Amino acid sequence: MNDRLSLKYCICTLIQGITLNIVPLATGYIFRIYSGEKPAPEINQWGKLFVDGWKINIVMILYAIPAIIIALIFGVFAFIPALFGPVATGQTPNVMAFAGVLFGLAITFVVILVLFLFAYMGVVRLGKTGKIGEAFNFHAINETISKGVGWLGYIGYYILLWLIAIIFIVILMILAIIPLIGWLLMFVITPLWAVFMARYMVNIYEAGE
Repeated sequence: MNDRLSLKYCICTLIQGITLNIVPLATGYIFRIYSGEKPAPEINQWGKLFVDGWKINIVMILYAIPAIIIALIFGVFAFIPALFGPVATGQTPNVMAFAGVLFGLAITFVVILVLFLFAYMGVVRLGKTGKIGEAFNFHAINETISKGVGWLGYIGYYILLWLIAIIFIVILMILAIIPLIGWLLMFVITPLWAVFMARYMVNIYEAGE
């Protein structure tokens, strides 16, 4: 991205942050990157950026629903042993509830990891086709991954991305404690990270096209 484009994208990110993602202009730009447009696409047609941003938002919300449901179910079941378990086991309600919550969190975390394996490729497919339904075309997503880097390769790239993300978060935490300059750097590098991640996933997807 050139300086002018980077500045525009930072402005989009600022607007999206101020509006609490209600005006997802930065996400709309990521949609254009998912389409595979090269070189870096221009930031224009603001109305289309808004619509495309919401397409990605909708897809991610729909992908998150199963994890939310599972978390709620385990949250409810965690307190059933807390209420009735002590009668049979003699354990305290707090111990039973805590164990149930930990188990529920572990299951939810695994579900989220699996969902995001498909969600990342799903939003790239959304960008390629422009159709929300294609983000849930699991057969096509599986075929693309299998023909490209393969599932083992994809999981390896997926883990690598998470490791890079952890390093990035640590950097942000360090910058957060530096007044003004640190905050300014956070404002600049956070959008660049989003673009990097989008390009990263597009390259994986295009390997199987």
